[in-house]
Amino acid sequence: PTGRSADQIKAQASSHLMSLLPASTIRALGQKEYEKRKQAALEVEAHVRELRDAQQYEKINAIVKHLALELANSAQAHVRKGALHALSGTAIGLRQHAGQMLPQLLPPVLSALSDPDPRVRYTACEALYNIAKVARSSCVAHINEIFDGLFKLSADTDVQVQNGMQLLDRLMKDVVTESEAFDLAAFMPLLGERIYVSNPFSRQFLVGWISTLGSVPDLDLVAHLPVFLDGLFHMLADANREIRTQTFDALNQLLREIGEAEEVDYAPLFHVLVTHCSSRDKFTTLTSLSWLHPLISHAQALMLPFCAPVLNAVLSSLSHPEEELREAAARADTSLRALLHQSNAAQFEMGTVLHALAAHLSSAYVPTLLAALQWVHMLLLKNAASVLELAPQLWPPLFKCLGNPSEEVVRLALEALAKMVDGRDQHSAQHSA
Repeated sequence: PTGRSADQIKAQASSHLMSLLPASTIRALGQKEYEKRKQAALEVEAHVRELRDAQQYEKINAIVKHLALELANSAQAHVRKGALHALSGTAIGLRQHAGQMLPQLLPPVLSALSDPDPRVRYTACEALYNIAKVARSSCVAHINEIFDGLFKLSADTDVQVQNGMQLLDRLMKDVVTESEAFDLAAFMPLLGERIYVSNPFSRQFLVGWISTLGSVPDLDLVAHLPVFLDGLFHMLADANREIRTQTFDALNQLLREIGEAEEVDYAPLFHVLVTHCSSRDKFTTLTSLSWLHPLISHAQALMLPFCAPVLNAVLSSLSHPEEELREAAARADTSLRALLHQSNAAQFEMGTVLHALAAHLSSAYVPTLLAALQWVHMLLLKNAASVLELAPQLWPPLFKCLGNPSEEVVRLALEALAKMVDGRDQHSAQHSA
């Protein structure tokens, strides 16, 4: 009926709960003392077990509903904790049937993970742990909501809450890795939304999940790399050394999986690597450059459509002040040049490659200049006609190289110009004939 006050509705709901559970149990769930609440939760568990044995699931459902609506929303923190103890006891009492009631059990517990009181948040962790321990594989259907709750807890500043979260986190990873029903495709967008977080504890949490998922043989994490690879590379620049190390290890694991994968979408991967090759962070740049050589070797012709931006990143890094980075760039340069040398000219865009080379032929750094000139020689040898068609962009920087202090730069530039002039003369003679 309409017109009832909130107090009247609450009184009716409370009387309904008392018809389902003993009044003494309900009172004890709201006590300040932990032991009294815990004892009341054991009473709820025993009562639910009796109802389960009698197959009175409607009554169990009603108990959960009223615990969630009344006690879990109480203004008093100890009452909210009592509701969580009782929901946990309900799951334990249900045993193998707990999974069927997760849609009713989980929402109030997950909501309590964001409670302003840290003791309530910890109790919610404990309750969720007990529910997941009983429901086990049934939790996989609700993994996104549970994962999101864990993610929020990962940044919690309370030490006890952090400890509770880590226990729950390990359990959920076990549940996921042993399940055949886990839907990776439905889960990855959520991880992708969280990957750019800056909180160090949340970053560790995410890297831990990526490593766990990567260790499951039946899960194709490589297919979802574009969702989170860029975010992982951003974590390499974290101020915390432990996070950098964990991220680097996770990336190495992923690189091995790429090498073993039958099908890989390379375009977004190379895009991420090229972007991070110009990072201000040395470790990020080094890791990105180090990925290029194995990825080029594995992708082969599949990476040719986007070889120009890769070439640009590599040539820029050949003159880096750090020797380790120069060596990584040199390995990538060698593998990329060898790949283009043996490939069909129709497989890559000559214009974009020459455009990248033209920019680096004006470099002030000799190592970059020498590599760019060696590329010009290789392309002239491979397909002089195509190079000559696009030669106007090469003439000015090549002539500028003639004034370089390096004798090797001058020699290579002269030889390239001579080949281009010779090729142009032959082309003109053929047309005259």
